[in-house]
Amino acid sequence: MRRNAEFRQGCDDLVESATPARFTHRSVLRAAVFGSRDSAYQSLWDSRQAAARTAVTGQVLDVSPHLIVLHTAQGELRLALSPHTAAWRGTPVAPAALRQGDLAIVRRHATRSVAEKVWAQIGRVTGTIIEAEGNELLVDEGPAKGRKIVLIDKGALRQVQVRFPRLEPGYLIDVIGLRHQGFLQALTPATSQPPYRADHPPAAPLINGHIPVPVSGTAVWHEPGEEPLGLLGVAYPALDPETDCESGSVSAEPHVVDPHAAGPGCVRLPYLSVGTAVRIHNECADRLAVLPVTSCGASARLFCDRCVECGTSPKGRIADLTLTAFVELGGNLEVGCFNATLAIAV
Repeated sequence: MRRNAEFRQGCDDLVESATPARFTHRSVLRAAVFGSRDSAYQSLWDSRQAAARTAVTGQVLDVSPHLIVLHTAQGELRLALSPHTAAWRGTPVAPAALRQGDLAIVRRHATRSVAEKVWAQIGRVTGTIIEAEGNELLVDEGPAKGRKIVLIDKGALRQVQVRFPRLEPGYLIDVIGLRHQGFLQALTPATSQPPYRADHPPAAPLINGHIPVPVSGTAVWHEPGEEPLGLLGVAYPALDPETDCESGSVSAEPHVVDPHAAGPGCVRLPYLSVGTAVRIHNECADRLAVLPVTSCGASARLFCDRCVECGTSPKGRIADLTLTAFVELGGNLEVGCFNATLAIAV
């Protein structure tokens, strides 16, 4: 199975640059031409390159009971560890248990150089199962991201099957775990997913007239892939049909589902273009941010799940956030989702 894991290119070829500036440039121009009376919008786009205020991503250089040192894109960063700092590395651990070389994302205090929570080596695989051998799966994440190998930890198998009872080719899976070289060690299921085949997703209810906004549903996160680690952005499930995101072809290989051909999904969303600014509200943490649409999130249309982080969200995924954006909005990566509303920032 591991020899068959191949990676294909698709709509996420929109991600070409190694810096976040490319993804924000279109929204900056839009704001300059049309202006905005929204204070949150202006505060986010008052510079040419948007920057996270509380989320930091980097490689662990050193860690002690009182300090963590990260190598980030901006250089070395030192953050204090307090008795209240939480850490995750497969399970909740003491921050001092993190290892040198770990890829970590940290939520720090908004005004002080203190780490509030650290996630190390966290990864996620979301897509369609195309091969299954015991607890080893080959998962297709769509034309953009290709295929990933998932090894479901034996202690987590029963928990995963509660949320995803059909671990068979043709069915969807979404798991979170530890990132290793060449595979993901799955430790927990992400959301609560109905057991339907990926090529038969539920249809969205019919709507007369314009699609109402804001739209409520589930916000999730994805691994960076080709994106810069510190990117603030949204992989949007309904990019304009004129973009490459809608031009994928259906593969003739069994169990491989092209998410572009899956229809609108179970939640109807307005068509948007890359660079459009959207307002995402985390209803669980009551945090809001205006973010640019940075890539195609067509795979999210295959899922008709709910988030139960704070109550039960309406069915369907409305935003697939970058790691940094998810943490910046107060989301907990090991949970995998939060209840959200989305509106167009104009």
